[in-house]
Amino acid sequence: MAQRSYYDILGVSKSATDQDIRRAFRKLAAKYHPDAGGDEKKFKEISEAYTTLSDKNKRREYDQMLQFGGIGGSGFGSYASGGRGSSYTYAANMGNWNDVFTNIRNGNGAFSDFDFSSIFGNAAGSQGYTQRSTKGRDLTLSLTLSAQQAYNGCTQRVRFTIPSTKETQTLEVKVPAGAQNGGKLRYRGRGEYGIGTGERGDLVITTSVSDDPLFHRDGADVHMELPISIYEAILGAHIDIPTPDGAELRLKIPAGTQDGKTFRFKDLGACVPKKKGARGSLFVSVRVKIPTYLSAKERETFERLRDNDMQDYRKDVREHGDAWKKR
Repeated sequence: MAQRSYYDILGVSKSATDQDIRRAFRKLAAKYHPDAGGDEKKFKEISEAYTTLSDKNKRREYDQMLQFGGIGGSGFGSYASGGRGSSYTYAANMGNWNDVFTNIRNGNGAFSDFDFSSIFGNAAGSQGYTQRSTKGRDLTLSLTLSAQQAYNGCTQRVRFTIPSTKETQTLEVKVPAGAQNGGKLRYRGRGEYGIGTGERGDLVITTSVSDDPLFHRDGADVHMELPISIYEAILGAHIDIPTPDGAELRLKIPAGTQDGKTFRFKDLGACVPKKKGARGSLFVSVRVKIPTYLSAKERETFERLRDNDMQDYRKDVREHGDAWKKR
């Protein structure tokens, strides 16, 4: 039987990318590693294949050897390193593999927090080359929250996929009270896997806060508009209004309150996530609603009030207009 090539051992084509080779090795190593009850001989075989094909120079030498009819299977390590041969130590990495199995049991994916380069790090060293280490790239995720969830804070479980391995991982995201639209939550070491001994990148979660029909956020400050009748604006009133934290507040509307008047209530706004104990303010703006329909009796009453009204509402406008005419 013809000896299998390293490509055959990893189950990839000769045109496979570095990412394809790395993904294939991860899958096979998880299956055949002795600490996982796998075949030691098979694990050494796939480790040797990966050690060669993951290195650009060694892979080029290997491809040239295949092209000219050389033996492409196990033992290339001895050829490439001047007869020193290959050795693979896995017992020393048992602690890392225990992490792998713990992650599997917890449902976080086999390689959630595992530095896979430790598997072949010793092998690489024994063959006299150093693999370039690069930190994995950051991954991004958007998390949609209701206005109330953002205001009070919440815990959300998210699922995301690691692009290089296609594995799905889960994470409990703790959204702080006062989270804002467009805010960033960074989870270190939960991004893409690094190359060689490079550490994993981060997972960056952007919060997207839905609009609320009553409350509008401006940072930690909360704004709301309160409709009142023309009668309440003229005569004054006491009105119970809701607050963002679910309580009620009694607002006193003084007689003669104008449309657009804003009342401020300190420390009744949202929390400031990065400043413990700090809160914004609640701003309540009055909107005077004019009736669009009047009964005959109401119209008669308003006409009588108008006829008896002696106030000059446009005095400032008139005086300013006269000043312009004189220029």
